[in-house]
Amino acid sequence: MRGIDMPVTPGAIRSRFLAHHAAWLVRAEAERGGDDPEIRQLAVLLIRVEHGEGSPEVRVRCSSDLRTGRKKTAVITAGLHIEGDHVPAHSPITYGPTRSRDGQLKPHEWIKRQIWRKDPARSRLVVDERVPVRWETIPNS
Repeated sequence: MRGIDMPVTPGAIRSRFLAHHAAWLVRAEAERGGDDPEIRQLAVLLIRVEHGEGSPEVRVRCSSDLRTGRKKTAVITAGLHIEGDHVPAHSPITYGPTRSRDGQLKPHEWIKRQIWRKDPARSRLVVDERVPVRWETIPNS
């Protein structure tokens, strides 16, 4: 997003991922100790990422309100796609809520109209062309 510190190139996403999760690892080791299985899993994941595993991506998860479906909200994260899952490289960025006119479009279609343009000068979400953007709609329950 323009004006927000989100990594948008493959190298920046990978380095932010390592920095973000390494900081969490240090804090968790200090609080819980090094024998925690979750800490060991994260340490192994960081080693795998340092060796080039995982592909950078930006995920935009969109939802609408339960009442009318007209208010749309997006949660945007850049991260790595590892073993079929998206692991964020930074704290999530929230866009919205924005109000659609008729509530007919799916949330990801409406948000995409609001923030994505083919011309990078006009787009609110600017991402390197080597980084895929995955648009998802979270089903209402």
